[in-house]
Amino acid sequence: MPHPLRCTDLVVSNGVVIVTTKKGTTGKPSFSFSQYYGVQTIEKKLDIMNSAEWIDYATEAINKKWVALAPGNSASDSYAVRANYFGLANTTDYNLANINYMIDPRWGTNQVANIDWQDEFYHPAAIQSYQLSVRGGNKNVKYAISGAYFDQEGLAINTGFNRFNLSATIDVNLSDKWKAGIALRPSYSQSYGATVDGKDNLAHKMLSMVPIAELNAGLYTNFWKNTRYRWAGSTQSPIGLMEQTTNDTNEFRLLSSLYVSYDILPTLNLKISGGATNNFNLNNGYTPTFDLITNIPGQVSIASRRTVNYNRYLGEGLLSYKESFGDHNVNAIAGYSAENYRTTTQYNRNKGFPNDDLKTFNFTQSASVLNSEYTASEWMLISMFGRVNYDYKKKYMLSTSIRRDGSSRFGWNNLWGTFAAFGAGWKADQEDFLKDIKWLNNLKFRYSWGENGNNSIGDYRAFGTLSGGNYSFGGNLSNGLIPNTIANPNLTWEKTQSSDFGFELGLFNRIDFTADYYIKKTKDLLLEEPIALVSGYSTIWRNVGSVQNKGLELELSTKNLVGAFRWNTSANIAFNNNKVLQLGNNNKSIPTGFSESTNIIQVGQELNAFYLYEAIGVLSTADINNTSVAKTAGAIAGDVKYLDANGDGVIDEKDRHIIGGPTPDYYWGITNTFSYKGFDLSVFFQGQKGGYSYALLGRAIDRPGMGTTTNVMGNWANRWRSDEDPGDGKTPRLDGTTGGLLDTRWLYDATYIQLKNVTLGYNFDKELSDKLKISNLRIYVSLENVWRKDHYYGGYNPESVQSDGTDYGAYPNAKVYMMGLNFNF
Repeated sequence: MPHPLRCTDLVVSNGVVIVTTKKGTTGKPSFSFSQYYGVQTIEKKLDIMNSAEWIDYATEAINKKWVALAPGNSASDSYAVRANYFGLANTTDYNLANINYMIDPRWGTNQVANIDWQDEFYHPAAIQSYQLSVRGGNKNVKYAISGAYFDQEGLAINTGFNRFNLSATIDVNLSDKWKAGIALRPSYSQSYGATVDGKDNLAHKMLSMVPIAELNAGLYTNFWKNTRYRWAGSTQSPIGLMEQTTNDTNEFRLLSSLYVSYDILPTLNLKISGGATNNFNLNNGYTPTFDLITNIPGQVSIASRRTVNYNRYLGEGLLSYKESFGDHNVNAIAGYSAENYRTTTQYNRNKGFPNDDLKTFNFTQSASVLNSEYTASEWMLISMFGRVNYDYKKKYMLSTSIRRDGSSRFGWNNLWGTFAAFGAGWKADQEDFLKDIKWLNNLKFRYSWGENGNNSIGDYRAFGTLSGGNYSFGGNLSNGLIPNTIANPNLTWEKTQSSDFGFELGLFNRIDFTADYYIKKTKDLLLEEPIALVSGYSTIWRNVGSVQNKGLELELSTKNLVGAFRWNTSANIAFNNNKVLQLGNNNKSIPTGFSESTNIIQVGQELNAFYLYEAIGVLSTADINNTSVAKTAGAIAGDVKYLDANGDGVIDEKDRHIIGGPTPDYYWGITNTFSYKGFDLSVFFQGQKGGYSYALLGRAIDRPGMGTTTNVMGNWANRWRSDEDPGDGKTPRLDGTTGGLLDTRWLYDATYIQLKNVTLGYNFDKELSDKLKISNLRIYVSLENVWRKDHYYGGYNPESVQSDGTDYGAYPNAKVYMMGLNFNF
């Protein structure tokens, strides 16, 4: 957890960021080069049904419908019998089959294509990086220049990202008192490929694909002139969509800064600096006409173009003072800064073009305009700040700071916030009664208290905004504007007060231990609060409550073995307890999460606690006939059995209740480093215990009653079939009635342990380096995301959940096998 005054530099909040970069050095030019190349593979596949499991699943569903269709129908009736029932003269034209009641006789044979869509969608991908830098100068001019290239293919086919960037800094001593400097960091990046992760995007569609297709279509089923597989849904081939969809983004970014510094006195310095961040982002998209059976090329094609310009400008004046009076040391700073942020976006999206030969067109050639928008937003931040540090004999330390920030994002009544902090430290090992103890090399006690502010709410939340609307004027519809949000002129800073008690201990020059206990209270929470619909609106942005976090952070570093063979260990663990203390004037709970139906913010509970129906098994026939067993309206045997949380004998909205939250009990990490002669080996484990993740992607392909034209999760192979064959006791019948409920079947324990990184390197000796006229020559091999043990089966990546703990198909983690080289010359 961040705490005021934990760092030796000025604690800067709410947008004022001081960036430091590598500076030049005095002497001849010194070059350094680093490079690595690696291969990425998908860390894990989602457990979905293979073709044999899906055939069994679809066969059961179709047979149930066939038997229920008419008296005398039997599950063993052949395809020909069923075709005759529906009057089909041609029993070999499977495109005529009634898929609700007829089973494809080719299932389980080589007459159809059996496809593992994940294996086709994700593939090994290269990753590489190259960087060259030079530093040098003399006593008056120092420079540092570097260039880098990074290229990463995506795990999903036909996706990737690359970036070129340069960095140049020059510092000049103009005189004994005057200094100046400039830094330029331009970069250009490109990304390409259709959108993979997220709701209804291509990974979701790929996972839902039936694992069977016609032989002549294969991976391109229901694409171009290929008809769809009759027993599958209408989704077009995700492989074809990935290969043919254009979604290219080019971004140019320039970070620039300059400064002038003047030593007013030997102890007093004035520095004036300015900086800018200028981004230009261009996205071109094109979706060809994929269905050429019912359309001609270009007929329903969609082209889009989005340009985004983001500009940030910062001006800052900083006065710094540093002086020593015997054993007393003082340094202080005072500053003023002003920042301006402006973003403009232009978006055009048109449909229908003469053909698909080109991927971009003059939009005037399109048949229809779907979108034509231009938006602009702007906000400002003004800050005044100061800090004083004092120490006596480097043994007793005091620090205090204050800042005043004004943000245009807030209401006119509350633009400004004032935030103060102070801290104290005692180096006890420097006391006379301890400093002669040889085995004690560090003993320090720390305390800090501070407050900072948060204005991260987006633009114009405090103001009543307008949106387009139509009015009746003279009996005709006319374009106009209508209010779409409520103004709140009292909206103001979210404030966080933190107290930290710290302890540092060093023993035998081999053991270092740090402990921090913190209490952090955030008040005036910035939240979108529901309001009565009679107002004409559903929500309003307000400062509505407070949240408290308490926690303990421990760090331990040890030198286990020293000498020719060295072994060092570094470990940390962090505990945190989160609780909502207050919400608005009446403590009314606020629903959040997916469709505002999976989470809740409620006093006394963890922030964004999960608020769900609790699935406790599967209903048997005896349960259905037992009136004392609570169930949903219309429930049938094989449906999900829910906990009757309020004990009223009925399962309804009132039975949703809080079941944990997304915050883990603790995080941990441990690194062991071994070295012998020129070799070194580093092994890094990390993990967390407790907390929950809600897999919305898993739910999207895992609900009962969805039919058989899509694929489902692998657990459906162990579904309930009858009282005599109840499966795993958790997965319901395939034609159940509870698919619309958000329940705990997709709530997973977020505990995991992961071998995050293993790196083996070799540092060549000086003799060889001198022969090659280079220095610090090192080669290494590295493995990232080597191994993981978790309980997360409804998505790819348990670490990529949103702040509310939900995951709608985050991009999968990659295992990376990498080799690298570094040297100086």
